[in-house]
Amino acid sequence: MYEIEIFPKDGFKNVRGEHICREILQLGFKCVNKVEYSPLYKIDGQIDATQARIIASELLSDKITESHNVVKDGILHNAEMAIIEVWFKKGVTDTVAESVIKAVKDLGINKDIVVKTGHKYYIYGKVSKSVLDNIAMKLLANTLIQEYKIK
Repeated sequence: MYEIEIFPKDGFKNVRGEHICREILQLGFKCVNKVEYSPLYKIDGQIDATQARIIASELLSDKITESHNVVKDGILHNAEMAIIEVWFKKGVTDTVAESVIKAVKDLGINKDIVVKTGHKYYIYGKVSKSVLDNIAMKLLANTLIQEYKIK
């Protein structure tokens, strides 16, 4: 399984992260001082690292404004910040994932793959687990159809 994370290149704003940070502060969680956001894709199937990098660069990221990180079997992260990942629950239709599967075949990679899409939020500041739970449930995840993980 490969995880692909998309993030803005240096010099480009993380607009969604800045927006989420403002909303967190409006909820009264003053302990958060910065949020960064990255869309995530998990691709499981018979693809190799080269094909995963092609999918990331040709399909999932904007070559001008975005960069990507492709990691096999999970993503490394900095332990000095909290991370909240939001994914669709099993059984919930992931239309973006369905589109990615079709587009991968259009790239000429004719392998059977399973794709999941998610969202990753880097939360900076001295933030307790209970505050992170509140932020995830009130702002980042629709818990009827999505689940979140705090790392």
